[in-house]
Amino acid sequence: MTSPFPESGHPARRTLRRDQPGREGLEAELVARLTRDVAPEAARRALLRCLDGDLSPRATLAMLVLAQGSVTTVRELVDEITARTDEDSRAGDSLVRDRADELTRLFVEHEAALGRAVARWRADPGWLEADGAAADEASYFERTFDRMLAAGS
Repeated sequence: MTSPFPESGHPARRTLRRDQPGREGLEAELVARLTRDVAPEAARRALLRCLDGDLSPRATLAMLVLAQGSVTTVRELVDEITARTDEDSRAGDSLVRDRADELTRLFVEHEAALGRAVARWRADPGWLEADGAAADEASYFERTFDRMLAAGS
């Protein structure tokens, strides 16, 4: 047993075990379950990072669109993650569910514009080149997403 305040002299009410997953551990397990067997691997990694909170939905969608080269394929990936999240009862009130919902909402809201941007990108791959250096990978892909929307509008 441990005591939360050693100077108090009162023992803790429960034994703390280091092998018990905390909230982060439970979320990581859920994210791993939701992205298991998603292919291709680059898409799985992008979705894993998004659901884990390391990458915004905007950046994730830009990564997926560029990697897949097709809005239809991205729709299939987003639909799969949405369905898995809905089916997994343990995703009920978690941050992971909120992230999946935000990814889905953002995709559905901008699907047509992304489709037009992909068509333009196929015709002229150079138009999407970034104008200046980004602070990090996430910022780069968020700016790319914004450029896609502007071009597709």
